[in-house]
Amino acid sequence: MQIELDAIHWVIVGGESGPGHRPMELDWARSIQDQCIAAEVPFFFKQVGGRTPKAGGRLLDGREWNELPESYATTAAPRLLHSGR
Repeated sequence: MQIELDAIHWVIVGGESGPGHRPMELDWARSIQDQCIAAEVPFFFKQVGGRTPKAGGRLLDGREWNELPESYATTAAPRLLHSGR
């Protein structure tokens, strides 16, 4: 699936969590990640998903993807990271 990333400043991808969650297709997340890399758009992978938000973890292909847009990284992110969100 190709997505249009013109005028997109940040992409956040994550699976569903909770009792009625649907399994996440990791190939779908990888496709979006590859497109973000090619378009130089920051990619943030929130979670694989599962019964609980932490059930599947945050790793995609062995690493966490925590990229932030430059403007966000220099303003709001330090405050959020230190607050534990």
